Amino acid sequence: MKLIVATLIILSSLNSYAQNNQEHLENALKKFNFIEEKILDGTDTITYYLKKYDVKPENLVLHIQGTGSNPIFSYKIENGVPVYYRWFGDDHESLDSNYTWAIIPKPGREGIFIEPDVKNINIKFYQKDYQEYRVNQIDKSIEHIIHNHLGDFEDIIVYGHSEGATIAAALALNNKQITKLGFWSGNVLNNFYEFSLFNRIESLNGQITDSTAHENILGILEWYKSVASNPNSTEIDHFGFTNKRWSSYEKPPIDELLEIDIPIFALFATEDESTPIETAYLLPIQFLQHRKNNLTFKVCIGCDHTYINKMGNEEEKFWNRYFKEFIKWSKMKNDR
Repeated sequence: MKLIVATLIILSSLNSYAQNNQEHLENALKKFNFIEEKILDGTDTITYYLKKYDVKPENLVLHIQGTGSNPIFSYKIENGVPVYYRWFGDDHESLDSNYTWAIIPKPGREGIFIEPDVKNINIKFYQKDYQEYRVNQIDKSIEHIIHNHLGDFEDIIVYGHSEGATIAAALALNNKQITKLGFWSGNVLNNFYEFSLFNRIESLNGQITDSTAHENILGILEWYKSVASNPNSTEIDHFGFTNKRWSSYEKPPIDELLEIDIPIFALFATEDESTPIETAYLLPIQFLQHRKNNLTFKVCIGCDHTYINKMGNEEEKFWNRYFKEFIKWSKMKNDR
């Protein structure tokens, strides 16, 4: 009897927690003017968040986030009052009523999280945080949005940043509904090569010795070998990722970009600590070599990975400027 009572108490607590969390999510959605949609995909449930609209818009702009396990929404209690946060920028606020804007959470990061529980990552994230899953997840979301939230649509614009850019390239190669692609600060070549390149750059700049760079690169090659020998492992490494995740990004994104025929807006930064600008310039070279003219190539001079230019104690943020330029560019491509 005691066991039954204890079980009922636990179930009641879990139900109360879920209801309370749902209420917080609804409050966050209302505050930030979004709706939540869920899609049943076999035994899986795909969630996406869409900017609210009054009349069905003609265009969709979909953003794919970069590396990491950040949620979409969170909250914390301050002086007994919940305060809500969104873990994405304000790009959607600059769009007119002809557009809606969508974002798809990483696996296991849907809903809302109370801080500091944001840092508690469930197993679903590690099991499903790999390129093929993310591409399928976003592909299904785009189809659902087209059929349920758009009128006679004109543009399906996808832009990804960092890891999100590599996902966007793979997605655009497979989803023929996408009309414009933003490839922002994604690696152009294989990840392990670019990790090695950073070591050589540090050596050239005198930050590490030549022999240290060489030894580091040999270590990277051993790491790559261990990933290649067990590519489906979901064991978490010291970087917080799995072999399944690393191996899913083996194919250099430049190979996919060269196969895409829709307009591409590629954006990089010269002081990027995550994506070497040295490999970025290979994109326009290769597009010229293959006689392809669907690439627009932009570089934010003096900017870091998120397009912030730091000058002493001051900084200038360029993300919003480039996003508006990106949308203007997409309209110009329609006029041609």
